Amino acid sequence: MIQSLFIMSTTGEVLIEKHWRGLTPRSVCDFFWDEVCGLDDKEEIPPIITLARGFLITVHRYEMFLLAKVEREMPVLLCLEFLHRVLDILHEYLGVVDEESIKESFSLVYQLLEEMMDNGYPMTTEPNALKAMIKAPTMMGRVVAAATGRSDFVSDALPDGTISSMPWRKAGVKY
Repeated sequence: MIQSLFIMSTTGEVLIEKHWRGLTPRSVCDFFWDEVCGLDDKEEIPPIITLARGFLITVHRYEMFLLAKVEREMPVLLCLEFLHRVLDILHEYLGVVDEESIKESFSLVYQLLEEMMDNGYPMTTEPNALKAMIKAPTMMGRVVAAATGRSDFVSDALPDGTISSMPWRKAGVKY
């Protein structure tokens, strides 16, 4: 499925790269950036770019580029939906999705990517389930993390969504 994911700024800087199935060289991002620079408008970039070994599936939102490198043919809409879902989750957690907020919350973004995908296959993409597993950052949490050097993003308790047969619904709800 998805081999690697890159989050790039509009200046061409790679902010985050996450590899699930082997290492993808950053030359893929250079190739992509050459394609972007060759266009008049950054919005004109095609969602699928054919590479010598695989495909590059791209999304441009919030002045950011998300690139997914895939080796073989796969359902493209699944990959595009996952990339949009990543941006939606980042928007819920960070509020404003831009280069600065991604850099400030690097470990949180990395943990979210770790929970959202397993070995290249999308797993947990429901916001409620993710919020039960990974706490959203707060100002008090940032102060405590700066003072103690500890990050308390990951919850200690097992999330309710893992017990329920429907992941978007909490377990034990009675009407």
